[in-house]
Amino acid sequence: MISKLIIFSSLYFCFNVLNIEKQLPVKVWIDIEGELPNLSLKAMLLNNGDKDLSLSYVLKITKKGRLGESNSLQKGAFIAAQNKITSLSESRMNLRKGDKLIARLLVYHDKIIVAQDSVVFHGDNY
Repeated sequence: MISKLIIFSSLYFCFNVLNIEKQLPVKVWIDIEGELPNLSLKAMLLNNGDKDLSLSYVLKITKKGRLGESNSLQKGAFIAAQNKITSLSESRMNLRKGDKLIARLLVYHDKIIVAQDSVVFHGDNY
């Protein structure tokens, strides 16, 4: 009986998350601009809906290289205006050949993820 309750609760949660994603017409992406060694990362959001949305975001950036690992965590709350592109955050960094950069952007509405994007960048490729 308990296992049925757990399964039902899990399915209910999943359907609610899918339902919210359909209700919120937002798209997010991470722009990488510049050339080695100077790069700029921008977290962007497009609200395609017909009303303003109250959202929050988390942008986590990890850089790994021969000199070690560094992490950056940026987060905040914002209002996404209808039919507008919003710049959520910008981060500049130096990346050398051999370094690896991982950026992950999560956007939340009422503590539920409604959009996400991630980028993996290898300095060896340039």
